[in-house]
Amino acid sequence: MKIINITDITEYLYCPRKVYLKLVKGIKAPPSQRMINGMLRHKVFDIFNKNEKALVSSIKEKMSSSEIKKLYDNLISNITQETILLNKNLITKFNIDNKEFSISIKKTTEPEINLRISAITNTINSGFFGAELWRNLKPKYLTEYKIESFELGLRGRIDRIKFEDGILPIERKSREKIFESDKIQLAGYALLLEKEFSRKVEKGIIEIMGKEEQVEITEELKSRVLEIAEKIRNLVEQNAFTPSSFQKCENCEFKQDCDE
Repeated sequence: MKIINITDITEYLYCPRKVYLKLVKGIKAPPSQRMINGMLRHKVFDIFNKNEKALVSSIKEKMSSSEIKKLYDNLISNITQETILLNKNLITKFNIDNKEFSISIKKTTEPEINLRISAITNTINSGFFGAELWRNLKPKYLTEYKIESFELGLRGRIDRIKFEDGILPIERKSREKIFESDKIQLAGYALLLEKEFSRKVEKGIIEIMGKEEQVEITEELKSRVLEIAEKIRNLVEQNAFTPSSFQKCENCEFKQDCDE
């Protein structure tokens, strides 16, 4: 089964032709400095997610919030420098300033670290340290978590996952309005999380303009995810191209290829 990205599903809802051009014609937006910056940020968080358990488990005695923050800051700094070193050719090619990249990573990770410090401090105050601290830590978080299911034929990268009494996928948007496609995106993440962790996911959060909007993830929304994913597979298999012309096209990076 062809694996469909959750972002392809949201793009399909916006414009099926765009998905056609990407997946059938193999047309991709040319790599840009912004795109490479995003890719490198993903790499930093991939390593961070894998190393956080060891960091928390290393806390053997009561520490202040500032001391815990220093541990996290050092980890992020080391991962950032490692990422820069391993990707120096890309960084040079796209004229990415190492210092500016490091500053942007620090700014991006700041709120994520603060969430974790609060949870760790509360769990320490309950008397847990070391491996027991990690085991009893609530809530736990994963940030920019890459997830995939061959059985579902889906993959995605979730902005944030909160583990407490249940599993809560969180998607951040830098606009003022929530669209139906945002809810479907959350439902896609819920399906992937249910498959990976064998736990029901019935709610999600969309962060928008500094506010959290809770979304009920219904079975209908989950069904729509699977239906649209199947439509995309059929589009690819049948080489189906549906003409369309609307105002959205004016700012689309695929406009030139689409008009040909």
